[in-house]
Amino acid sequence: MNNFSYLLKQGLSSVWKNRFMSFASFCILTVSLLLVGLSAFIMLDCGIILDNVSDKNEISVYMEDEADINHIRDVLKSNSLVINVRYISPEEGLQSMKEQYKDQTELFDSLPYNPVPPTYMVTINDLDKIDMAVSQFQAIQGVYKVNAPMDFASFIEDIRNTFTIIGIALMISLGAVSIIIIANTTRLSVFARRKEIAIMRIVGATNSFIRTPFFIEGMSIGLVSGLMSWILTKLIYEGVFTLFSENLGMWSALGMDNIIKFSDVSIVTLLVYCGAGALLGAIGTVFSMGKHLKI
Repeated sequence: MNNFSYLLKQGLSSVWKNRFMSFASFCILTVSLLLVGLSAFIMLDCGIILDNVSDKNEISVYMEDEADINHIRDVLKSNSLVINVRYISPEEGLQSMKEQYKDQTELFDSLPYNPVPPTYMVTINDLDKIDMAVSQFQAIQGVYKVNAPMDFASFIEDIRNTFTIIGIALMISLGAVSIIIIANTTRLSVFARRKEIAIMRIVGATNSFIRTPFFIEGMSIGLVSGLMSWILTKLIYEGVFTLFSENLGMWSALGMDNIIKFSDVSIVTLLVYCGAGALLGAIGTVFSMGKHLKI
């Protein structure tokens, strides 16, 4: 127990003795964890938005006037991509258009006939396969036109893929930079204490005993960086979330009313940040110890 207390004090005091490099390591780790964390939140939110779009956006299947609507309904429901089919009669469709364009009700009243065809509103289970669904629906006998939000779906999918690539690249590059900075800090600490280490070797100290203070030093910097990254992420994410909430009506149409609330994942995020920071700090220490302990 006394040995552990000694090693703990040595590790923590090394942070202050090498405070300039420790501060540099702290800043690099904090920024790295912050960027990776925010990227992860964005990727998860993009996935939620895409799922919401899949649930809320529908494909319009317009039928010919003489089409067998019951047959078309059965074919649509038997499709493995379809999760919901809703029928809109020509009368309901015309009434909906009147409500949508209230300033032009006289124009609708003057029409000699109802131009709105019988329509099925079809929801599919995978927006990524919207092209396939459109081609299958178009091939049904009695269907003359199919409208689908393909451009918007493609846009959301591109955003998710882009942030996935960015997130992976950030995790790799920033993690590597953090490990290098921590390793350099440890090298300086080893060099500054080279005489003390030599004496410990002479009196028979084991490699584990010598390594432990440096290991604690790296983990301490990582833990503090994780805590700071969590605080910054909370402030930034909740600020942006509040901005969206003030215009919830507009964002709901885009499926953004169900994005992740930071309060729901606050504890998990804190543990991940601190754990990742401590792990990066420990890895940086391990990478620098093997060579520099041979003094």
